[in-house]
Amino acid sequence: MGVNVVSVEVNGTLSQNEVYAVSGNFYSELGATPLFGRLLTPEGADPHSGSTQQVAVLSYEFWRGRFGGVPGAIGKQIRIEGTPFTIIGVTHKWFTGMSIGEPPEITIPITAEPLILPGVFKSIDDRSLLWVMVTGRLKDGVTIDQAHTQLQSFWPDLLAATASSPTPGLRRQRFLSMGLDVSVARTGVAPELRAQFTRPLYLLLGIVGLILLVACVNLANLMLARAAARAQEMSMRVALGASRWQLAGQVLTESLVLSLGGALLGVAFAYWGSRLLVSLMTEDALTRVTLDLRPDLRVLGVTMAAAILTGVLFGLAPGWRSAREDPAAVLQHNTRSLASGGNRLSQALMVAQVSLSLVLLLGAGLLVKSFQKLHSLDLGFAKDRLLEVSVHGRPEGHAKADARAYHQQLMERITRLPGVRAVGFAEGLLPSPEGWHDAVSAATSDWSRARDVMADTALVSPDFFRTMGIPLLRGRGFDWTDDEQHPPVAIVSRSLGERLFPNGDAIGQRIRFGVMPDLQALQIVGMARDARIFRVRETAAPVLFIPCLQHPNWADWSTVFVRTSEDPENVATGVRKEIESLGHEYVLRTKTVEQVTGELLVSERVDAMLCSFFAGLALLLGSIGLYGLMSYGVTRRTREIGVRVALGAQQGSVRWMILRETLTLTLFGIAIGIPSGLAATRLIASMLFGLSPGDFSTLATACLLLLAVAFFAGYLPARRASSIDPILALRTE
Repeated sequence: MGVNVVSVEVNGTLSQNEVYAVSGNFYSELGATPLFGRLLTPEGADPHSGSTQQVAVLSYEFWRGRFGGVPGAIGKQIRIEGTPFTIIGVTHKWFTGMSIGEPPEITIPITAEPLILPGVFKSIDDRSLLWVMVTGRLKDGVTIDQAHTQLQSFWPDLLAATASSPTPGLRRQRFLSMGLDVSVARTGVAPELRAQFTRPLYLLLGIVGLILLVACVNLANLMLARAAARAQEMSMRVALGASRWQLAGQVLTESLVLSLGGALLGVAFAYWGSRLLVSLMTEDALTRVTLDLRPDLRVLGVTMAAAILTGVLFGLAPGWRSAREDPAAVLQHNTRSLASGGNRLSQALMVAQVSLSLVLLLGAGLLVKSFQKLHSLDLGFAKDRLLEVSVHGRPEGHAKADARAYHQQLMERITRLPGVRAVGFAEGLLPSPEGWHDAVSAATSDWSRARDVMADTALVSPDFFRTMGIPLLRGRGFDWTDDEQHPPVAIVSRSLGERLFPNGDAIGQRIRFGVMPDLQALQIVGMARDARIFRVRETAAPVLFIPCLQHPNWADWSTVFVRTSEDPENVATGVRKEIESLGHEYVLRTKTVEQVTGELLVSERVDAMLCSFFAGLALLLGSIGLYGLMSYGVTRRTREIGVRVALGAQQGSVRWMILRETLTLTLFGIAIGIPSGLAATRLIASMLFGLSPGDFSTLATACLLLLAVAFFAGYLPARRASSIDPILALRTE
């Protein structure tokens, strides 16, 4: 199976879509059936048959979106990179292929791969390219480890037998040293998507666990207060013959009802929230991501089980307290005996709630601060007023045009637009999470003894550095004479040049990159300032710049950068018209580089948003808990406060008495929460940028915020306590 992102034309409209090239048994091995028409068969996609069927199977979503869901699409033609393919079938909506998040929009026989990418493939037997992912079904009783061991036993011999004979030494050695990765495909194949989602989802799991604890502690505290308020009612029931087990069961039932009610609301919120989360993490992506977010019965079962378990566990405290009350003491209004034990438990729960809230606040503060540092980071180039236009060649669009003449003409036309200062081209989006990453070394006669430096490579045009605002420290930039007819040249970033030639001048030196034959003798003509165009988190990631004109076979000039003197979005329409008016390319999207940089940080942004939201929720629950506990305390101590006022206590001293209790509980919680938070934040140390898990300012801010919330949560009960009329209080008692 091979995956390609190529141009697809339907009814005269071009778009970029994912096309899977698969063997004929792809659908039958996965147990898929067609919604309409038929699917590929082994006979129609046999690599050794000598013939190629130009047929295609559409996904449900592609068929519905591009053909309106009309069954009559069967038998019609679409054009993939200019080559006609006849539609033979449509898959069911539930079929998502093997790659999670990337269902095959169009599937063609593997033998048709050279037809849609003739510049890359001469035939599918080309041994110089590795592009196929092979899947198989294990025999009964065979484990994945056993299969890996068996495959590994003949893998080196297989490489040696299939290595292309004209391959030069370095490239052949790289080919023969390749490893074999065997993984389970039962849960789908998506290493990039898992890398994108795993960290935020594990973080979300931990946060939700803490929030569950905070909510349960809060619920237990409120249930304790409710049990105390109903003490006389419960004692009357005991006096009338109710057993203590019946009382405890009633309190547990109430706790379960609350837990299950919350779980049902949570399921509804999760249905909406999961879609929002995926939308936040994949918004504006050039390559679409589709995930199946339908409710899962196993997840619902775990949710309900957790609700029942927490309802039972945290309903035990108030149930136990209600069952052990002395009915005689309660009915005689012995307030002090009622409150002492329960009050201590409530206070302990409140301290636990404050400490858990501090852990969440500290984590949220660190992630938000880390995101802010990344967002305001100096990338080494001027990202303001810079437009990035992603383009894709029309089928045969470049075949009829000279690349240099076309791009010179396009640059001149865009430069003449009002508000445009400079134009440059590059292959691929910049900045980017990663580039073409390989080893760079000095071009010595003995390649095995050369010192390798791993670097990313950017294929760029003349005027790229001026357009991006990356200054050249030494040497020269690329010009339009750096083409195939002239010696191959390169520009290195400062960090790459200094690491390759620490004791000499890099300008004029020759280097090699990777194993491609035409990249083995590049002469360095310039050195640029370090810029974070790849791997934004790395301070000085080495970068090798190569001119697009010298490598037309694999430099597709797919991104146009436009430096403007005004808002870049104001010139986007004009740039689009100029590109499409020449008829060689069409525009996929236009964005400012600041927006592209924001997309690179989507994971960090989602982490910060999630943690901030749940930290705010924990803070809200904590304030409600403190307010409820203090209000209940004021009600319980009405007689005591009335006596104090009657004996001359001032309103201020009464207010301070209640506030002091509130702040004391909060300080105890903070004292426990600080070491707990510092220990917990070590788990997210790898997610931070520019600060440590023990950042003092973040810790101090979280503590002060908790104290401020505690003050306001305790102020209203304190003010109510200070306004108690002693005569009414004593008369009530």
